[in-house]
Amino acid sequence: MQKLKKVNRWSMHYIRSVAIIGLCISIVSGCAGTGEKKEAETGQPQQAQPQEVISPEARQKYDDALKAMRNGDNEQAKAVLLDLSKTYPELSGPYTNLGLIYFREGKIDEAEASFLQAIKVNPKSAVSYNHLGIISRGKGKFQEAKAHYQQALKINDDYAYAHLNIGILYDLYLGELDKALDHYNRFQSLSPEKDPEVEKWIVDLERRIKTSN
Repeated sequence: MQKLKKVNRWSMHYIRSVAIIGLCISIVSGCAGTGEKKEAETGQPQQAQPQEVISPEARQKYDDALKAMRNGDNEQAKAVLLDLSKTYPELSGPYTNLGLIYFREGKIDEAEASFLQAIKVNPKSAVSYNHLGIISRGKGKFQEAKAHYQQALKINDDYAYAHLNIGILYDLYLGELDKALDHYNRFQSLSPEKDPEVEKWIVDLERRIKTSN
């Protein structure tokens, strides 16, 4: 089941969450139901950061790579982005987009390396921090994932996906339900339309919080 189609219908990808530390990932408590909470990543190609000065030649190549990504031609996009990363290592955009492509392809180590290079070049790459959070969560490094999501939100507090992902982290893996609820509500407030699946999560969380008090 896909979640959040209304937020970003184009190329939204999800990572399947797995139940650990005794927490059930179903929408209702006790393992009843079939819904699963899945992290959201920004699959859309990322434009260059405003502070990055790009030559006309590099700009044209960069635009060509983004076009190839939008058309699903990952190999062409990778070839151009790799060339750009070597010729213009001071630009974060090529690294971020390479990370997105590798992430799509399930090449997690390559994706992580690309995102880490992106934030080294540009510490304000919220998209890279969001993906590093997803990757860290997948490795069971929950505190590291939280730090990455928090950094993404420090850079951009209106980053809906980061609110959703840290909410899932608090909900399923850290057991901090009040914080999870806050971030789910924040995600909904930032979305063009309230996502019905996340709305179910909110109702369930409110019930669980009330029951635990």
